[in-house]
Amino acid sequence: MSPGGGRLRKALTRPGDALSVLLALAKGHWYRFWFALRGRRFSAGRNLRVYGSISLRGPGSVTLGDDVTVLGVITPWTHHPDAHIRVGNNTRLNGVRFGCAQSITIGSSCRLAESHILDTDFHSTRADRNTNPDAPVRTQPVVLEDNVWVSGGAGILPGTRIGKNSVVGFGAVCVRSYPDNSILFGNPAKVVAPVEPAPDAIG
Repeated sequence: MSPGGGRLRKALTRPGDALSVLLALAKGHWYRFWFALRGRRFSAGRNLRVYGSISLRGPGSVTLGDDVTVLGVITPWTHHPDAHIRVGNNTRLNGVRFGCAQSITIGSSCRLAESHILDTDFHSTRADRNTNPDAPVRTQPVVLEDNVWVSGGAGILPGTRIGKNSVVGFGAVCVRSYPDNSILFGNPAKVVAPVEPAPDAIG
């Protein structure tokens, strides 16, 4: 049976699920229209499914790839006209909070639970931060490569790069570059184990 035939058969046997998907796709089209009407710099590829909601703020741009799924409330907030949030194909965003002043890049096939992803500290950490408006604020790009899973309560902070296939554990706080195929836990996050390879990758 062709893939299309399989999807049709599933829709006929589980009409409630099919209706839910159709409503999520319609909501995705609505957000495209609504943000364009308001002059927001937002674009999304094919089959954007929105089961939750998108709170979009700021002067920067947000780009979602094909087959992105939104669950819960996501907040792709930008804080500079040059800021850009990019999300790859087939990625699922479940209640993710973004704060972007420069660049946040999420790869394809990622799964992100309710977490915070920030490429800026927003406030200076220097001692004169309360009296000097020119005190420097750290801002560095954040990159999550393909097939990264971020658990709930995690914090992804400025300058973080997480290698492909990695898993960020519950409540982990990531602050640097981490290699591919790593399981990360702790504050600050450390590699505690390798990711088990898929069976077809062994041998």
